[in-house]
Amino acid sequence: MSDFNKSRRVFLRTAALGAAAVPLAGLAVGSSNAYAAKPHAEDGHALGYVNDSTTTDSARHQKGQHCSNCVFWAGENSGGWGNCRHPKFADVQVNQNGWCNSYAPAA
Repeated sequence: MSDFNKSRRVFLRTAALGAAAVPLAGLAVGSSNAYAAKPHAEDGHALGYVNDSTTTDSARHQKGQHCSNCVFWAGENSGGWGNCRHPKFADVQVNQNGWCNSYAPAA
């Protein structure tokens, strides 16, 4: 076998192994800190947001309305904090007991 064929086979084998490893490396890096970078929202963040729905003075608020039963609630991550699907809250986590003016009841 010529040196050219041998080096070509080594190259192709190495390239195939490298290509197979790329998706696995992305999974390992991306899953470890998916929510770690998002800080908790503070009162007044956007749309009249408050961390405790019972403390709002908005005339729109009705008893029983809070983030965890809103259509924008994306689920709890940890400790009562979770993601909100509303674009104004894309960079923070909201409290499950929070409330804002864009509240819409989940179906």
